[in-house]
Amino acid sequence: MKTLLTQYCKFTIFFSCILFLCFHSPIFAQSDLSAFTATGRGVATTFTTDYQTIGINPANLGFRRSFRDPLLTIGFFEQSSSFFSGALSRGDIIKTVLNPSDFNFSLEEKARAVPKLQNRALAASIDFMIVGVGLSIPKVGGFAFSMRDKIQFFTRLNPTVTEIAFLGHNASYFPEVELSNGRIIPNSPNLPDRIREQVVGGGFYNNPQNAKSYGEILNDSRLSAAWYREYNFSYGTKIIDQYNLAVHIGGGVKLLRGIALIDLLAENNQLVQDNISLSPTFGLTFGEDPDKPTAPGFINPEVGASRFRKYLAATPVGTGVGFDMGINFVIKKNLYFGAALTNIGSINWTGNAYKLSNGRLEQIEGSGLNTYNIFAASEENIRFGGDKSLFQLNGVNEIRTQLPSTLRIGGSYEYFRTFHIGFDVIVPLNDVSGNFNEVWYGIGGDWRVNRWFKFSMGFNTGGNQGNKVNIPMGITYNGSRRWYEMGIATRDISSYVASNFAGGTTVSFASGFLRFKINEIRLRKAR
Repeated sequence: MKTLLTQYCKFTIFFSCILFLCFHSPIFAQSDLSAFTATGRGVATTFTTDYQTIGINPANLGFRRSFRDPLLTIGFFEQSSSFFSGALSRGDIIKTVLNPSDFNFSLEEKARAVPKLQNRALAASIDFMIVGVGLSIPKVGGFAFSMRDKIQFFTRLNPTVTEIAFLGHNASYFPEVELSNGRIIPNSPNLPDRIREQVVGGGFYNNPQNAKSYGEILNDSRLSAAWYREYNFSYGTKIIDQYNLAVHIGGGVKLLRGIALIDLLAENNQLVQDNISLSPTFGLTFGEDPDKPTAPGFINPEVGASRFRKYLAATPVGTGVGFDMGINFVIKKNLYFGAALTNIGSINWTGNAYKLSNGRLEQIEGSGLNTYNIFAASEENIRFGGDKSLFQLNGVNEIRTQLPSTLRIGGSYEYFRTFHIGFDVIVPLNDVSGNFNEVWYGIGGDWRVNRWFKFSMGFNTGGNQGNKVNIPMGITYNGSRRWYEMGIATRDISSYVASNFAGGTTVSFASGFLRFKINEIRLRKAR
């Protein structure tokens, strides 16, 4: 048993981290369905309880439907990860995550990737909970605590940026290129591959004044990433208790440690957001002498530290505080309506904080990505720091950003604890890294087949996936006396059947195998 638990813990941590390391599509939230019991139905505002309701609706902590409800719930190593692409197939996504070295694009394949991915959304969400505890005390309310990492990414790049990413110095943006023999020639679109392969000195503007600014190059593009480590505390209680009406309220506070922030947005040829702050784990440096800063570059990881350990123990570079608050109405014991404000607060990034220069992109080196996985690229493919890099950064003392705040509204109806069906609407309240681009809509529910198994299913759309329709599905197992719970789920079962179904492909997996419940009956028997 110990060996199985050890293997499970390693697998869930590895799966969550590997998605972050591999995907080249920085992300936005996916309705915060981090709990495996909620992922399969796609709605949560009036469903979740105990520590799983943290970040969704803290008022649900006041729920106690019967004396059989657990007094204490403890869970370990629950994870939910997903990746969405409006262009890539299921096979491409899986290979990008697990075997990026299988890709080795030729110049022709790189050129074909540009129209395939330009102006197409890519999004991902990774949530890894290390530990969660929920305590329900009759006539007092419910308390909950959890510690987890949340990683959110989103990107939508215009044709110019997409072409530079894949073709590098061969991109049509650069009017001249330098060959290996030192010869400088015009960058004609009709150059044969044998000439393109000799380009080693980079692409550049002979007259830098003719080069475009970063605002012009990134126009109508969004590149966003946020990685937080959260320590959450929540409380909920019942304030009205009548036969036909019960009202619950709750609130929560979260202490945040920022690991990574990337927020680049350009509109009307101007940079609107230009913030970057990365943990020293990522190796971004201005050089060894702080009094003589060089162009920002990336150094190799520390010797002796594996990539897995390095990212799991990433050094924070930001601190912040966030708040949640919610309310829930129960009418005639089986009709629920709830609303919650989540992630109200801010975070200060004070370590390795940078602003993207609003200068001009005059030249770069690198032949461009030969895989969809940017983290598998080398400096020969594309340079993100140093001279002739894609980005030029300026160090700053501090960056203050708002948290991705949302308004959640939901309702549901429960029929004899056998069927529970409802809806959710999630409205983004600001436009910051980690938040939705659009309003998210979902319907779904649970069917308790018997006392051991619960089946979940739903439909949702919006958020950062445009018109894509997801079909979440999951199954949960309860021990014979409901002291133990485990389950698996996916945010879109249709993507495992057909790629690009209903507007795109979502590859996701959620799991929890270490969730334990203790109720009042068992405590009495123990005494």
